[in-house]
Amino acid sequence: MINNNSLLEKDRKLLLDFIFKQYANVLQYSKYSIVTDHSSVDVNELLQFLQKSPSPPTSVTAPSSTGSTPTTPRGSSPNGHHLPPLPPTPTHKSSSSSSPNSTQSPPPPPSQIPQGYGVLTKEQFHFASYETSLLINHFSRPRDLVNHEEDESFRVQNEISKIKHQSFLKSLTPKDTGTPRPLYHSLTYRLWILKHIEFSNFDSKENLVFWFQRQLYFVLEGLKCIIQGPVEEKEDPNVAKLKYYAYQLECALVNDNPTGSQDPIYSNPFNVLDKFIGSIISRNSPHAKSQQQEVYATEYLNSPIPHAFPFNTNLFEDLLFYSLFEFEDDEIKFIGDEHYRVQPILKPLSTALKISSTMESICHLNCFITAYQAEPRDNHFERLRGSLNAIQKSIETNISLVQDPSTSSAHLLKNVLKRTATWLVKLLSDVHSYKGSSPAKDIGYACAIYVQSREMWSLLSSNKTVVKTTESNFTALITSSVSCHYERLIKPYRPMTVDNFSEFAESLIPDIRLTLKSYIKGFEKFHGSAASVALAEFTSKYAADLKVVFEDVYFLSPAVLQSVQSASNFQLFLEEMDLIPSDKYPPVKSYVSSVIGIWCQNQEKYFNKWFENSFKLDKFEPLDKELRHSSSVVDMFSMFYQTISTLSKMKGSLGDNFPGFILTLSAMFNTCLTVYDSSVSQITLLNQKDLLYPASINERIHNKSKVRKSLSLDKFSKDKDKEKEKEHKDLFSSTNSTNSTNSNSSLNNSGTTNLNQSATLSPVLQTQLSTISVQVMCVCVNNLDFILHNIKRYIEENSFADNGLKEKLAELFGVAEISIGNTIRQLVNMIGQRVIFYECKSSIVESLYINPSISAKERVQVILENVSPYLKTIYNHTQTLERGNDILTAVSRAFLQAMEYAILYGGPQRAFQPKDASSIEYDIELVKDFFLDRDEEGNPSGVSETSFEQYAYPLRNIIQLLMDQSSELLIEQYNDGKSHQRFTKENIACVLIHRPDKVARTFIKKKLSDSIYYSIKKGAKIKFLVQ
Repeated sequence: MINNNSLLEKDRKLLLDFIFKQYANVLQYSKYSIVTDHSSVDVNELLQFLQKSPSPPTSVTAPSSTGSTPTTPRGSSPNGHHLPPLPPTPTHKSSSSSSPNSTQSPPPPPSQIPQGYGVLTKEQFHFASYETSLLINHFSRPRDLVNHEEDESFRVQNEISKIKHQSFLKSLTPKDTGTPRPLYHSLTYRLWILKHIEFSNFDSKENLVFWFQRQLYFVLEGLKCIIQGPVEEKEDPNVAKLKYYAYQLECALVNDNPTGSQDPIYSNPFNVLDKFIGSIISRNSPHAKSQQQEVYATEYLNSPIPHAFPFNTNLFEDLLFYSLFEFEDDEIKFIGDEHYRVQPILKPLSTALKISSTMESICHLNCFITAYQAEPRDNHFERLRGSLNAIQKSIETNISLVQDPSTSSAHLLKNVLKRTATWLVKLLSDVHSYKGSSPAKDIGYACAIYVQSREMWSLLSSNKTVVKTTESNFTALITSSVSCHYERLIKPYRPMTVDNFSEFAESLIPDIRLTLKSYIKGFEKFHGSAASVALAEFTSKYAADLKVVFEDVYFLSPAVLQSVQSASNFQLFLEEMDLIPSDKYPPVKSYVSSVIGIWCQNQEKYFNKWFENSFKLDKFEPLDKELRHSSSVVDMFSMFYQTISTLSKMKGSLGDNFPGFILTLSAMFNTCLTVYDSSVSQITLLNQKDLLYPASINERIHNKSKVRKSLSLDKFSKDKDKEKEKEHKDLFSSTNSTNSTNSNSSLNNSGTTNLNQSATLSPVLQTQLSTISVQVMCVCVNNLDFILHNIKRYIEENSFADNGLKEKLAELFGVAEISIGNTIRQLVNMIGQRVIFYECKSSIVESLYINPSISAKERVQVILENVSPYLKTIYNHTQTLERGNDILTAVSRAFLQAMEYAILYGGPQRAFQPKDASSIEYDIELVKDFFLDRDEEGNPSGVSETSFEQYAYPLRNIIQLLMDQSSELLIEQYNDGKSHQRFTKENIACVLIHRPDKVARTFIKKKLSDSIYYSIKKGAKIKFLVQ
C-alpha cells in the first residue's frame, strides 16, 4: 500500500512538472509563477484555472514607452503650481483571489494593461520628489542633527502644507518589524513601506490608494530606468512584466478590499511583485549572491538600490525649480543664486542621487528653459543663455566633465539639448500667438540658442572642431516648426471633408501671413529665405489634405462650391506672396475643373428658366425716379455678376483654365442679351413700325367750289391779325382742349386708338398697340441702354487684367452690341412715328392744312401743342437728357413727315397755290423753333439745328422748287422728265394733284391711267423724302 502511494505521488509530480512546462506562458503571469515545489499545488484548483485560461500568448506585447520625463495626463500649470487632488483611481477588475485556495480567473496579458499605466502626474511627482528629500535630509540624519528651521523653509518653498508634510513624515516612518530594512535613500525602501503598510493610518481608502499609487509608480519609474537604460526607446519586456505585476497588486487593493498588508489578498500579489523585482536587482547588482535562488527586493540589503538616470535628475530638477523660482501674482519670480549655485539643503540630495556639479549646471539650464517656456521674459532668457554659456565654456575647457562614465552628464546634456530643440520647434510653430510681446525677437533668441545647442551637441558627439550652423541647418528647424504648427491647426478639422475644408482653408491664410511676417524679421540674421521655406512646407502639408478632400468629389453641392472657392483663395494667396514657384502650387485645377463644368451647365439651365418668365413678370415700369429702367435688366445683370463673382472666387482653383470658363459663361450671357434684344423688338412691335405710316389719300379735284382758300394772307395787318385771333379764340381753346384730352387719354390708356386710326390698322395691331404705351417704349430704350453700358463694364471688370481675355470678350459681345444699338435707334424712331402718326394722328396728320386758317398759329402752333404731353412723358421716362433729345429728334422728323404727307399725299381736301409756298416755309420755321427749344442765348436745348435741317432739307426743296412754280411749268418739267434737284415725276404729280387750277386738273385727268398716278393715288404706299 505504501509502495502504491509512493508511485502515485511520483506520477503526480511528473504530471504536474509536465503541466507547468507545457503551460508556462500562462502560468508565468499568475500566482503559480512563484511556486517552486510543484507537488504542493492543489491539482483541482490548477486544472480549473487552466480550463478558464485563453490560449497562451506566444509573445509579450509591450505598451508604448512613456519616456523618462514625468508627464501630465490632465491639465496642469506649466510653472509647476500644484493642482487639486486627483479623484479616486478608476477601479480595475482584479484577478487576485480572496484567499490562497480560491479559484482564480486567468490574468490578462500585459498588452491589456491601461495605456500610460504607472506614470506619476505632475502633482504626484512633486510630492514624490519632496518625500525623497525627506528620506535623505530628515530620516537619514540623526534626530539631533535635523534642522527643523531649514526643513520648514524648504517646505514653504515647495508649497507643501503642514498637514501634508506631517502625513508624509508619518507614512514614511519605518514600522518596527524586527527585521532589517533597506536604507532610506534606496529605491527599495518605498517597496518595503508598501509591504508593511498600515491601512489604519489613512482616514479613507481614497487617501490610501492615492498614497499607494505614488509609492508604487515611483518604484516602477525607478526600476524602468534601471532595466532599460537612458538611451533605449523601445520598452523592455521586463518592464511590461513589472507593470503587470504592479497592476495586479493595485487591482487587489482597489477592488478586493484587503484588511491589511498581511491579508493574502494583498500579500500574495505583493510577494509576486517583490520576487520579480528581486530577480531584476539580482541580475543588475554586482553584490547579488550567486547561490541564492530566490531574492525578494525588500530583503535585499547588500547595497542601496540607486535612483538611476534620468529618474534621479528629474527628481532633482523638480526640487531645484522650486528653489530657483516662486510664483507671485501669476508671475515667475527668480529667487535663486545668480551664480547658479545649489542651495545647501539640496546638496545631500544631489549626493544621494549621484548628481555631479556639471549635472547640477545642466539641471539649472533645464529649469530656465521651463521658466522661459511658461513666461517668455528677457530676464529668464538671459539666465537661460548664461547657463548655456557656462556649460559650453566648462565643456570646451574640460571635455571629460561630460564624458565621466561614473556620471550621466553626457546623457543628461543630450536630453536637455533634445528638449531645447523640441521647445524651439514649439516656439517657432506658434510664434505669432506666443505669450511674448515681440515674436521676431523671440525667434532671434531661439535661433541663437539653436546655434549654441548644435555646437554643444557636436562637442558631445566628437572631440573635433565645433560645427558651424548654416542656413541649411535652419531649414530643417523651420520645416519642423511649420509642420508642428500645421498639425496643431488642422487637428480640430480631422477628418478633413468638403464640409469643414472651407473653414480650415480660410483660417489658414491669415495664420500663414502672421507666421511669415514673424519669420522674415526673426530669421533675418540666420536664414535669408525663411519665409519661402516656411511657405513651401505649409503648401506641401496643405496639398496633401487638399487631395484627400477633392480626389473623389464627382457631384455638385454648396459645400463643394464653397470648398473650391476657399481653395482658390489659397492659390491666389500663393500668387500674391510670390515666394515659391508656381509648379509647387497644389494641383487644384485637376480636381475641380469637371465639377465647375457641371456648375456652368446648371447656370445655363437656370438662365433659360428665368427667361421663360422674365417678360411675363416685368411690367416695364421705371424702378424709381433715378433708375428709369425696369426690373428685368437689373435682375438679369444681377444674375450675371453674381454668377461671375462666384466663378471669380474659384479663379485660383482653375489656374489657366479660368479664362475658358469665363468665356463659357459669357457666351451664355451673350445669348441671353441677344434673346432679350429680340424680345424687346417683339413686344414693342418694332418689326411693324412701317404700318403706322398712313397710305396716300390723293384723288383728283372734281369740284373747285369745295377747295379751301389759299394759305396766303396778303395785306393782313397786325391789328387785323389780332382781331381775327380774338374771334377764333374760343374755337382754338375748344380745339386745344379736345386735342389735349385725346392726347392724355392716349397716354393713360397705353395708346387708345381713334376712329380714323382703326380704319387703317388691323384689329390685331390695334390690340397690340393698346398694350404698349409711349412710356413702356421709353423704358425699353432705357433697358437696352442699360445693357450696352453694362456690357462695357462687364468686359472691363471680368477680363481680370488679361488683355487676351478682354479682346475675346469684346469680340464675343461685339455682335450683340451692334444689334442692340440698331434696336435702340429703330425704337427711338418708332417712338417718334408713334407719337405723330398714331397718338396724334387725328390732331396732326388728319387736321394739318385742312381746316380754314387765318394765321400761322392756327395752322401749326396750336397743332404742335398736342405733342407736348407726349414730350413730357418722354423726358420723364428716359434715363438721360441726351436720350430724351434723341427721341425728340425722332418726333420732329415724324412731324416733318406729317407735313410732307399733308402737302403731297393729303388728298383733295388740301389744295395749294404757288403763293402758299412761303406760308408753308414759314410753318417749317415755327416747327423748327418748337423742337429746337432755344434757351435765352438762342442755343438749341432740344433737337440740334443740324439734325432738324437735315430732315427738313427735302421738304424745303419741294416747297421752294416745286410748290412755288406755276402749274404750266410743273407740267413742262414733268413731260421733259427733268427738274431741279432731280425730283421724280411722282413728286411733280403730287404737287399738281393738289392744284385747284384748270390746267393742273386737266393734266391730272389725262394721267389717271398712267403708272405714275397709280403710285401716288389713294391707297398707295408713301415713299417719304424726309428720312
